Amino acid sequence: MTSGREALPSRGRRSRPVAALACLGLVLAGCGGGGDASAEQSAEDFQRTEFDPANFVDPTMSTNRWHPLRPGMQWVREGTTEVGSRAVPHQVITTMTDVIREIDGVPTIAMVDQDTDAGELAQVSIDYLALDGDGNVWLMGGYTEEYSGGEYTNTADAWLGSAEGFEPGILMPAEPDTSTPPWIITLEDEREGTGAEVVETGANECAEFACYEDVLIIREGEIGALDNEFKYYAPDVGQILNSPRKDSRHKDRESLINLTELSPEGLDEMSNLALSLEDHARETAPDVYGSAPESARVP
Repeated sequence: MTSGREALPSRGRRSRPVAALACLGLVLAGCGGGGDASAEQSAEDFQRTEFDPANFVDPTMSTNRWHPLRPGMQWVREGTTEVGSRAVPHQVITTMTDVIREIDGVPTIAMVDQDTDAGELAQVSIDYLALDGDGNVWLMGGYTEEYSGGEYTNTADAWLGSAEGFEPGILMPAEPDTSTPPWIITLEDEREGTGAEVVETGANECAEFACYEDVLIIREGEIGALDNEFKYYAPDVGQILNSPRKDSRHKDRESLINLTELSPEGLDEMSNLALSLEDHARETAPDVYGSAPESARVP
């Protein structure tokens, strides 16, 4: 799962396992998958995968085990974030809707993030994710609104596909391992963008929700400042943890507290939220969304 908080391209509660509590404190302090980021990198240091619309499939097939795309999946992660220099409670609810938008000739599925800081809504965003025939999950667009006191303040990010100099890229490879070269997630005007690299595979990690084996640890950040955060993914689950690194500004720390499959009514609510965000985007980002075709829900 992604978050626009760190300028990256554009999850009820269970009792905490005792083992999870001990491990959680270490993970959120920055342990688990160590290693230093390489020297400052440029876009040329990252792998770029050729975009071929003919190679994409229905994203709801959800064949990537590290980043499930099944409509109705919802992850809740909690931890802290820094507001000014003060750490405050932080929660992210990520929902895979059944809203489908065609971007650059390929079907994408809308994933909604709702970020709450110190009990107040701080950010709501959509990521549009596509699936190719090899099982790679691509980030094809995004829209991010910021809030203060629960009220909309501004649109922080809006892009769809290759328009306006953007280049979509792979968010999660199908079979990432330590031999996988660092890769481009998004690229803008051939210079700025975001990337990722594998730090560790086969790790054992605990979130508040449960402990997991065979965990994948990925470093994500801006090109030239890649050491922004570590993201931890459990197979067939998705992201379970997030820990900040030296390039992080907000110092987000997150741990999965719940993973559920929404009821049809719950899915309706979240998909309608995605559609309402798109309606608002036509007003706040008309150059991107004004003439774009409307999305549709999976029949």
